[in-house]
This record gives sequence, structure tokens and C-alpha cells, in this order.
Amino acid sequence: MFKPTLKAIEPLLSGENALDIAAHIHDLDRWSSFDRHREASRYCCEKMKQYGLEAELFPIPADGESIFGDFVMPRAWDAKEGTLTLLGNDERGEVELCRYTHEPCSLVVHSKATPPGGTTAEIVLMDGGSKAEDYNNVDVAGKVIFTRLSPREVKVEAIKHEAVGIISDELPEYPMRPPMELPDTVAWVRFMSDHSGGGWGMRKGDSECWGFMLSPRQGHWLREIIAREGTVRVHAEVDAGLYDGTLEVVTGWIPGETDEHVIFNGYLHEYGAIDNASGAGLSIEILRTLRQLIDAGKLPQPKRGIRMIFSYECMGTMAAVVQRPDIFGENAVAGLTMDCVGGRESLNHAPLDIWSNPYAAGCYTDVLLAGIMQHLSDHDTVLVNWRRKPFGGADNIIADPTIGVPCPALIECPYTHYHASSDTPDKLDPKRLAWIGKAAATYAYFIANAGEAEAHWLAEQVFSEAQYAFVEQANEFVSALYADPKPRGPVKAANLWRRLSYQHARYGLAIDSVLRLVAKGKDSLARDLEAFKQELTKAAEAAFRHGAQIAGVPARKPPPSRSKYKQQAARLVPERLIIGPARETRIPLADREEWHAICERVGVTGNVAMYGEFWADGHRTIAEIEELVAGETGEAGCKLLDFFKGYEKYGYVKLHEA
Repeated sequence: MFKPTLKAIEPLLSGENALDIAAHIHDLDRWSSFDRHREASRYCCEKMKQYGLEAELFPIPADGESIFGDFVMPRAWDAKEGTLTLLGNDERGEVELCRYTHEPCSLVVHSKATPPGGTTAEIVLMDGGSKAEDYNNVDVAGKVIFTRLSPREVKVEAIKHEAVGIISDELPEYPMRPPMELPDTVAWVRFMSDHSGGGWGMRKGDSECWGFMLSPRQGHWLREIIAREGTVRVHAEVDAGLYDGTLEVVTGWIPGETDEHVIFNGYLHEYGAIDNASGAGLSIEILRTLRQLIDAGKLPQPKRGIRMIFSYECMGTMAAVVQRPDIFGENAVAGLTMDCVGGRESLNHAPLDIWSNPYAAGCYTDVLLAGIMQHLSDHDTVLVNWRRKPFGGADNIIADPTIGVPCPALIECPYTHYHASSDTPDKLDPKRLAWIGKAAATYAYFIANAGEAEAHWLAEQVFSEAQYAFVEQANEFVSALYADPKPRGPVKAANLWRRLSYQHARYGLAIDSVLRLVAKGKDSLARDLEAFKQELTKAAEAAFRHGAQIAGVPARKPPPSRSKYKQQAARLVPERLIIGPARETRIPLADREEWHAICERVGVTGNVAMYGEFWADGHRTIAEIEELVAGETGEAGCKLLDFFKGYEKYGYVKLHEA
């Protein structure tokens, strides 16, 4: 049903224009200075107005203390200059190692200013610097630490031991970026809060330091100098500082016939052209294309509006969610997060991922987006390597059930030039941008103009995928027996049933989600959806019996546990008290170590906590949530009772008797 829309969009959407917009955003945001960030937001706003779109800016605090959901807003930071010079001696002259106005990545974001005239100090070479024991028998007072670790890992201990600054040549490794893959690239690094959790900005009261980044080649050369000469001194001058300020959220839109709308969201204000000028640049081009097609009468005015909104990653999104319920409230029927997109795969070595909605908020949007992209893969001349992945937290946190905007994400991360000075516009591919833009624009317009017929078709697509998922689960269960002919314990069909029950819940929610696209009181559609869900139950039961039969085990579902623990877990229902995912902001630093030990002891590791939060809808018991999390993760041993009791203590949930 989306093919006519795609056909109209294909000839008009320009990857070259999207790249040009992204390049202009990158030219401002790469300085990482909040005055430039505000310029980037204003540029996006004016660009949309030039295209005949409605657009506005609205401020959010950047004060290091305002909390939205469980995210703490970062303090604002402006930078004018930063230089690091290796002083000369009798055998060689001085060498300017780096300068912020030549390469913005060379100055660690959120660095404090040096005293007037700068600071001259000796370099102390350290392998680590993040732990107190690293400083045993090492005098760094009044000196500059040179380390291979990230300055944000070293900051707190370095300041405690009275170091005046930090130099690092760290360039994190990834499978597509082995050691010395980019010897002349400088990593983009921000100092972060002394407190873990709450986001990644600096807060009020945090310890402050200055830091510089060198490329791996520079770092190797400087280590040779230190090895040869012993005592080496540098002079640093930094004109920068933190302050209580604001950021500007940019939003633009195409109005619909109603107050409902579809959202493109994501973030600005990071260094790279890919991460993340690309998402905003492509979204503006998508709105331009749709506006032009609607004005020309090639697409009708949609029932719902289509809007883009971009800010500081996650923290800015949560601020906008709280401050602008008109954008993120019940009028937002669906969204799509545009993160790092459009990179040249031959240079970046990263596929395009679709991050799904949380499965506890199962929705037709995942199936629709994948269907459009599969159609493009089958018919477009541009080849894009893409895949579907589970939920991963970025600005798609608006899909959290407490916010309730179904929102898959498109993302290419990590990639070769991720968070590095080499993440420049030449790493973007206009053909790939156009391919992604066509898929995203079709997705948004299809939902914006969907009615009862489209909702029914989407329910059919979800049901078809669910049938395949049930069969796949049964096949995986049987295949595991052949892979391990001598299992450590008895083979039980109960494990298969947990997986199928979770899939049944996930796809049942996705079928129900299409009701959001039609006016209330559509009894015929509701009856059809109920029929789909009855067939869904039959399909899950059939896959269970079939898998057990092939495995040669009784098709027995897990019996209710009679343990004292399970009885307690079955009596309590957690109700979430904050919107969005928990970031441990409300857990005092003094309690963190004990809290993490408790989570480790009861098996709440990895993504178990996040999935447990998502399934906590205020109606399910802890025992029911455990079964769903076990089905989703394959971790049957996690015990969420103590976890949710701890969350109640810290104000994240309230526990009710079932």
C-alpha cells in the first residue's frame, strides 16, 4: 500500500541537498561550543522556513542541575581557543602540538580555562590514571598527566592528586577500527560528570580540569621524546569555561488536517558529519520533499502532520518531552529517530541498523519500516546493507511505554570514523542518504495519511511476521538440541513456551497498536483485530506442540512455581513513577556499589533492568514481568523482586498488592 507514495517521493528527494545541509550543520557543531550549537539550531530553523515549512525554536536549560525524567541537563560550555605547546631545550625548538581553532577535537570538551598567560608544567607519563593505586609513588602535583586512557576516565583521580591538566592520545578501537587504522585522527572527547548516570554532561559542582587530545601518531612521537629526554615540559593556554546557559530545540513541521502528527527526532550538537549532522540534514530534506509534493498536488494533504525535532542527545529530548506535551503527548502517533545515517560504507564499514521499539511496546511501525526498506532493497539500484536489531537507547527513548510514541531508529554505529576528527562531510554518501530518505519519507507519510484500510493491512503484516517468528522460535529450540546432543540438564519444552509467550505478548501489542490510526468506535476493525489475536494464540500453541514433538519431549508448559520467592513476586505490581528510562540519577553515590552488587547477585545485568522497566505497565506482577524478560533475553534466572524493591526505595516505582 505504500508503493504509490514511494513512487512519488523517489525522483524528488535529493541526497546531495541532504549532504549540503548536514555539511553546514557540521561546520557549526564541530566546535562543540554552545554558542555554535545555538547557531546550528538557528540555521536549521531558517533553512526550513526557506523551504516553506513552519518552524520554531524553543529554549531548554543547560545549567547542570535541571532534571527531566532521570536525565540531568549538562552545563553550557563555550570555547574560544586552546593551545598546547611542547617547550624546547638546548637540542630542539618548541613545537605546537595542537590548537583548538585548527582542530576542535584537540581540546577536550568542557575543559576549564587556564590562568591568564597559561600554565607551564612537566609531563608525567602514565599507563593509567583512572584508579587511586595508579598514583602510588607517582608525583603528579602541579604536573600534566599524559595517558592512553580517555581524559574523562582520568579526570577525577587526576584532580584529587593535584595534576593541572591531562593529555591523551586515546583513539578507541572497534572491529572496524583496529590500532593505528587512523594514525592522524584525533578522538572527540568530552569531560563528564563526577557522578555516573544521569547523562554525559558536566553538572554543577563537578570537578573541573583542562585536557588536550593528540592523534596516535603524535602520541607515539611524544613518547619517544620523553623516553629520550626524560624531563619534558609543555605550555597550555585555554580560553573556555562552563556556565549556566540554554540550548535551543529546533522543530519544523508540515501541518495535517488534525492535531495528530508523526515525528522525526534525533540530535544535533556532536562533532561529526555522520554523528550527528546527518540525521537533521536528511530530516530537513525529507520535509522539503514532502512539502513540495503536497504543494504540487502530487500527494494529498495528510490527515496528520509530519514534524522534525532535534536537540542535545537524550537529555534535550527528555527536556522537550516534558516541556512540550503538544509535540510528544497523545497527538504523536508515531516517530522515527534519525541517528547516524548515510555514511559511505566502503569508508565507515557499518551497516544500517533498524533499532526496534521496546518489545514491551510492540508496534506495527517496526514491520512497516522493514517492509519499505525490503522493497527498496529488491527494486532500487543502490545497494544498502541493513538489518533489524533489538531496541537500543538513543533519542528513540520516546518509545519508552511511559512516553508512548512508537519510534524505531535508523543508525549506523559504531563506524570507522565514529567520534573522531575524520568524521567529515566527505564520509557521507549522497546516494545512500537518498535511499534512506526515501524509506523514511514513505514511512512517515504513510502513517500520517493512514486510515482504517491501512490499519487493517498493517495488522495483517504484523500477524504474518508473528507466524514466522513462532516457527523460528520452534526451529531454534530444536536446532539447539542438535548443536548440544549432551545437554547438562533435562530438555524441557517450558523454555520454548517462555520464548513463545513473550513473542505472543509482543505481537499482540503490535496488532493492537494499529487502533491508534483510526477514530475511536471503529467496531469492525476492533473485531478484526480480535480475530487476528485469536489466530495468534492458535499459531503460538501450534508452534509449541510442533517444537516439543520434534524434540521428543512432552509439550508441558511451565507450572506455576510454589516457591516462597515466586509467591512474593506474584503479589506485587510495580508502577513506574518517572517518565523515560532510569539513569541511576536518584541513587546516591554512596549507595551505588551496594546497588550494583545487589543487581549482580539477582541476575539483573546487561539489558535485564531496562526490559524489566519496560514490561512494568502498572498491571503486571513482578513474577509475570520475570517470565517476559526471561523470554525476551533467554536469561531465566533473573529475579526482579529485590530490584523493584530497590527502585521503590529510590523513587523509581511504587509497589502495589496484586
